[in-house]
Amino acid sequence: MFTYTTRKDGRLMKKVTINGKVKYLYSNNKEDLEKQYIEAKHMSYNGLNIDDSKITLKQWAEKWYDVNISQKEYNTRRSIRNLLDNHIYPELGHIKLKNLKVINIKELQKNMLEQGLTSTCNRTITTIKRILNDAVENDIIQKNVAFNIKSIKYTKIEKRPLTSYEDELLLKVASNHKYGIFFLILRYCGLRTEEIIPLTINDIDLENKRILVNKATYFEKNNPSIKTTKNKKSRKVPILDIIYKQLERHIEICKENNQELLFTKQSDNKMLTSSSIRWMLKSFLIAINKQYEKEQKEKDNKFKLTNDTKIYFTNHELRHSYCTMLYYAGIKIKKAQELMGHSSADMVYNVYTHLDEERENVDETLNNYCNKVVKKVVN
Repeated sequence: MFTYTTRKDGRLMKKVTINGKVKYLYSNNKEDLEKQYIEAKHMSYNGLNIDDSKITLKQWAEKWYDVNISQKEYNTRRSIRNLLDNHIYPELGHIKLKNLKVINIKELQKNMLEQGLTSTCNRTITTIKRILNDAVENDIIQKNVAFNIKSIKYTKIEKRPLTSYEDELLLKVASNHKYGIFFLILRYCGLRTEEIIPLTINDIDLENKRILVNKATYFEKNNPSIKTTKNKKSRKVPILDIIYKQLERHIEICKENNQELLFTKQSDNKMLTSSSIRWMLKSFLIAINKQYEKEQKEKDNKFKLTNDTKIYFTNHELRHSYCTMLYYAGIKIKKAQELMGHSSADMVYNVYTHLDEERENVDETLNNYCNKVVKKVVN
């Protein structure tokens, strides 16, 4: 039987001894006081201070971040920190872990979905689950209230490869553009932007037509720093004939200027920053669209270049185009994984599977099959 004392002010009080120390619990109703008592005794059995029962989600999440995330790569730290500071803490940070309810997390999920942040919302829910799992494992709380909250399914925007015409424009413009070879390497060697930035002339083996990819960059407040490649491995990718001459000329220029880095900023010849990468792409796309407008006007004098007709692609879409090219060239998935620098074959498999589906003429295949069956039956 649960016993307690009623104070003169009407509040209910329960005396409990935790780790040799006497504590007093207070509440206005018996059920809440009994719940506090059970939680306090549970913490006592696990050698925890009762003050841990007052810890907020933000306080615990900061402990979790310090132990589990603070030593990760910068991009990982930045991503988690963004979820904590901009999404989790404003809505849930002040709530005590013991008082956190499923409805609190579902409300956060609903608010983020209404803002169109589906992908970010899913990552936020996953992060909350990780934080609460850690609290359960450390006996701060008894269960993870986010455990059964499901991620929201959504249609991802498909990355698109360049069309054959866009490829033609890319090659034409790149031959006369200062940074043309930069974008040709992305397109025809499949490097990530972060991998091309730290390339030196010593990483280019013209004799054996290979590029050594053994490092990458990350940006902290626009400034680049060196890190390992994404899968922690080095790889060699072939220099295709289509870009060989232009790359050879570029290296000659680098040597003449005593420039070790393959690409540098115009202003000070130092390593490219994230803002300089954006400027380079913008400059290149302007040149692409000038050529595009010129060619279209030769065909149709009434053609007008607008935001709707402009050609646009990202650096990552150039890399995606490389993966697509590997598929059509018949390169096996395992080799494609190696060339792309993925830690698993899943990404390449997804691209290949999607292209298989596009390539397969289902109607024709099924009709051919049925016609063969009918022919056998008739005969």
